[in-house]
Amino acid sequence: MGELVGKSGAYTGIRVVELAEGIAGPYATRFLADQGADVIKSESGSGDYYRGEPGFQALNRNKRSVVLDDDTHLLRSADVIVVDEPSRVQRARSLAPGSIIVSMPTWGSSGPLADQRGSWEQVAAATGIAWNQVSWTEGPVHVVLPLASYGAGMLGALAIAAGLYARQVHGSAPTYEVSELAGSGVMQIGDFWSPETAPERDGASPLGPAGRAPVYRPFQAADDLWLFVACGTHRFYEAMLQAIDRLDLLEDPALPNPPWGLIEPDPLAYITPVVEERFRTRNRDEWIERLRSHDVPCQPIQTRAEFLASHLAKSNGVIGTIEHPLLGPLSMPTQPLHLEACPAEVMTPAPLLGANNAEVMREHHEPERGSGQGGPPLAGTRAIDLASFIAGPVITRHLAMLGADVIKIEPRTGDPFRTFSPMFNGWNQGKRGVMLDLKEEPGRDFLYKMVAASDVVVENFRPGVAERLGCSAQELRAVQRDLVLVKSPGYGFDESRADQPAFDPLLQALGGMMRAQGGDGDPVFLTVPVHDAATPIIAAFGVVTAMYHRSRTGEAQTVHTSLAQTTAAAQVAEFVDYEGRPTVKQGGFDHKGPDETHCYIEEGGTWFWSEPTGLTAVETKGFVGSELSLANDLVCEHSDSPGWGPLTQVGQLIKGAGPHPGRAPHFNEHESDLRIEFG
Repeated sequence: MGELVGKSGAYTGIRVVELAEGIAGPYATRFLADQGADVIKSESGSGDYYRGEPGFQALNRNKRSVVLDDDTHLLRSADVIVVDEPSRVQRARSLAPGSIIVSMPTWGSSGPLADQRGSWEQVAAATGIAWNQVSWTEGPVHVVLPLASYGAGMLGALAIAAGLYARQVHGSAPTYEVSELAGSGVMQIGDFWSPETAPERDGASPLGPAGRAPVYRPFQAADDLWLFVACGTHRFYEAMLQAIDRLDLLEDPALPNPPWGLIEPDPLAYITPVVEERFRTRNRDEWIERLRSHDVPCQPIQTRAEFLASHLAKSNGVIGTIEHPLLGPLSMPTQPLHLEACPAEVMTPAPLLGANNAEVMREHHEPERGSGQGGPPLAGTRAIDLASFIAGPVITRHLAMLGADVIKIEPRTGDPFRTFSPMFNGWNQGKRGVMLDLKEEPGRDFLYKMVAASDVVVENFRPGVAERLGCSAQELRAVQRDLVLVKSPGYGFDESRADQPAFDPLLQALGGMMRAQGGDGDPVFLTVPVHDAATPIIAAFGVVTAMYHRSRTGEAQTVHTSLAQTTAAAQVAEFVDYEGRPTVKQGGFDHKGPDETHCYIEEGGTWFWSEPTGLTAVETKGFVGSELSLANDLVCEHSDSPGWGPLTQVGQLIKGAGPHPGRAPHFNEHESDLRIEFG
């Protein structure tokens, strides 16, 4: 991974003033602090309420802390101000008219709960995370990871980066809002509603916490150890049948349209006992060796400790250790992306409360200035999307959300997930589409014409594929030397896994998520596609950061992300460790909550999340059906989504950064327009 000596972070010289507590706001600014920004945490006399939690150390490293009676001078010196209450925005804007301001309230600035604070558990209840989690019962499940808060933190970092880019390139000084509602939306980016959707979608499944698909789920082997098998395409399904010596099932008329047609009740009931019994005939390691020899996506289901001890974690450098003045040796996740020209800052401990008062008050920082809200921050940029499946395409979906012109390139067979579900349309909003055969010279030539007029190229090929298709970094930069490239192989820098397919649940299995949610029981397949949702936000932050760096220095670079790096970023507090650290919370069978005062309860046929502050009704219509999402204009409607007709989907999640993204492109929809445009 070799970091470049003598390089500094992309945001060196930028001052960020953080007026936020808890998880979301501090996590957002931590991404900037890791890239050299001077993040000053302005706290009350009692400090951030999250200070007593182990996660505080990871979310607030590389920062300084002040406790001030009057923060006027500090705010005037800021390039960026992050607040967690919308009521603070007006004062911040009046004191810092040329700075970027990002507001990060729990419930947004509209709707019945605007300006109120709330817990991450309440957000999970109110936005569909709990109701849609697969389980045996029809009730909600308490997901032990604060997914909405982590999502808001990552999305907030992207908003800050976009604001700084807008100021640098367009001269604006925007105000953005990233609520924890939006954080929930970005973690459920494929969520949709159509006229054919059942009125209520619940998490009950015949397979219980194993998911909904009989060949995309955990299996228990003969030695009682678990593995995850992810056959999401017909090719992988056929390879699995061959590996388990049941190729006779391939043409069985009782099993139509595999693999996803097997979700239907009759084929599900037929094939489930067959494959379960088959996997109980060998030990886990034997199955993994056999499945891999047939190129079947599979991984062992591990604990977090097993993940940390693995070559995968070590080769990607996902954990670093520092010396804390009070806690001693302290380990935590590192920066979850690698920017070739901007290595991460060396980690320093989170500051003690008010530790930097004197030095900050002596300093004079003259911020750069912008003016006015401006339009979409990435207006005037173009990105080429060579990615497929979920995580890669969602990177450019977020760039399109911010105003970039995104061109999706597909092979003759199309993106393998194009016909998978209406979720494809959510993963590919706002793009133009063209089919190109990159194995042939005419297809490559046309690609190069578009690349020559582009800023970014995103791909998630397995190692060696880009070179075979004429899309290596050297070939693309020979066409456009200033390209920002994104490489997002599933297993990152672990070359021993270069030939292994990577999908979200395989990293859920490897990184300890399934084990943690299951507790002492069976592992639980998280319905939220954590890695497929979080990796694109991190990568989009990396892209905008790289473009910001390029605008200041003229230097292009490659952004490296992976599902493997994300698994630590999406469990950032859970991976913090030091002597005496409190036990990390685990789940259990159809987990309803950690204790009697924080749990899901049913009253009069309605489910609620109950905590000492009151009851929160459980949302049964998903994120896009939530009254809170609708009130905050976080969803949009597309009347003619490819293959599925009218859809309601997740929309613009950074309020103030532009309109909702348009629908996904039909296959090869824009070929004629693009050939005219690029000659």
